[in-house]
Amino acid sequence: MRRKSPFRRMMAVVLVIVFAFVGFNFGKMFFGDNAESRLTEVTNIIVAGVDVDGYRTDLILFVQVNNIDKKVSVLQIPRDTKVNNKRNDKKINSAYFSGIETLKKEVESVTGLHADFFATITFDAFKEIVDALGGVTVEVPIDMNYHDPIQGLSIELKAGKQKLDGEHAMMFMRFRKNDDGTGYPMGDLDRNKAQKEFYSAVMKKALSPIGILKAPFLYSAVMKNTTTDLNNAEVRELMFDMFTIGKNNVNIYQLPGDSKYISNISYFVVSEREAKAMISENFR
Repeated sequence: MRRKSPFRRMMAVVLVIVFAFVGFNFGKMFFGDNAESRLTEVTNIIVAGVDVDGYRTDLILFVQVNNIDKKVSVLQIPRDTKVNNKRNDKKINSAYFSGIETLKKEVESVTGLHADFFATITFDAFKEIVDALGGVTVEVPIDMNYHDPIQGLSIELKAGKQKLDGEHAMMFMRFRKNDDGTGYPMGDLDRNKAQKEFYSAVMKKALSPIGILKAPFLYSAVMKNTTTDLNNAEVRELMFDMFTIGKNNVNIYQLPGDSKYISNISYFVVSEREAKAMISENFR
C-alpha cells in the first residue's frame, strides 16, 4: 500500500481543522438560541468547582477572555484565601454558601477584578471532559491515598507521569491530603501548582485538532454539569473564541501569597503588592 507523504498528511489535518471550524461556527450562527449576546471584547467569568455538599467551592478560577489582545488569562484563587467578611468562616471557599454575588464580591475584594458572569461546575464535568478528550497526561507529584466514606470519595494515585481518565483526573483535582495527614509539602500552594498543570494539559488537548473535533461533546459535558448566567449562545460563542485564540495564548496564573496559621487556622494570605502588580500586567 502506498503511504501518504508528510505533506498530504499535513494537508488532511488542516482540512479537518478548517471543516471543524466552519461547522462549529455554522452551528453557532444558525442553531443557537435567540437570546442577544451580552459578551464584550473583554469578558470576565468566575468559574467555581462546587464541593459535593454544594456549600463550598473546591476551586475558584477568574477567567478573562480578551478579544482585544487575543488571549485568555486564568487566575487561580486558593480555596483557603483569607477574606474580610462578617462570617465566622474567613475563607473564600465558604462565600458560595451565601450566594454567588457574595462570591463575586469577595473575589473582587482580593483581586480588584469584577466578574461579568459566573459558572459553577460539578466534578462530573471534569470526568466527562477528560473522557471526551480520550484522557489527559499529567505528572502526579506525590502518592495520593485518601478515603472519605461520608462523601463516597476514594483517591488512589501513584506518583509519576501518567495518562488519567476522567475518574482519576477527578481524584487528582480533589486531592488535598492522605489518610495519614501527609500531602503536598507546601499545602495549597503545591495543590494549585498541580491543578495548574492539569488545566494546561486539558487546555492544550482541547485546543488541538482532536479537541476541535470533540467540540460538540465538550460543549455537552460542560452544559450538563454547569449552572451559569450565560445563555447557550454565549457559551458557544466563548468556546469558539477560545478555539480562535488558540492554546499558545492561554496563560494561567496563581494569586501571589503565602500559607499562614492564624489563630490555629490555616489560611492563604494574599500578597497585596505582588497581586496588584501581577494582575495589572496580565489582566485588563
